[in-house]
Amino acid sequence: QEIHLFAQYIGAISTVMSVKWMWFLISLTALAGAVYHIVQVFKASADAKGGEVAALYGKVAWLAAGLWCMYPVVWLFSEGFASFSVSFEITAYAILDVCMKSILCFMVMQGQDALGGDDAGREYV
Repeated sequence: QEIHLFAQYIGAISTVMSVKWMWFLISLTALAGAVYHIVQVFKASADAKGGEVAALYGKVAWLAAGLWCMYPVVWLFSEGFASFSVSFEITAYAILDVCMKSILCFMVMQGQDALGGDDAGREYV
């Protein structure tokens, strides 16, 4: 994931179009590796725990993978083709960030029973 973000950043600040697109392709390759690990490799650990954990992991993993795939689309149309305004780009990234961090965290928190968490000693504020 870090390689993906770094490559997107370098692509965004590059002024030469061929360099910009090279970094975009590097970014896509790194993203593909991260999505593959989330969807396939780490899924085996969730499947080993069984039922509810595997179901929760499946929902969270596919939603995360789908949202991650939207970041290059925003980059493509904003930095790559320059067809989105800067304010639209910032808004799109903000919406994606809120969905990634807030919605996925709430999904995991609601699945606390499936994850085997107990409420002993926890204080919810």
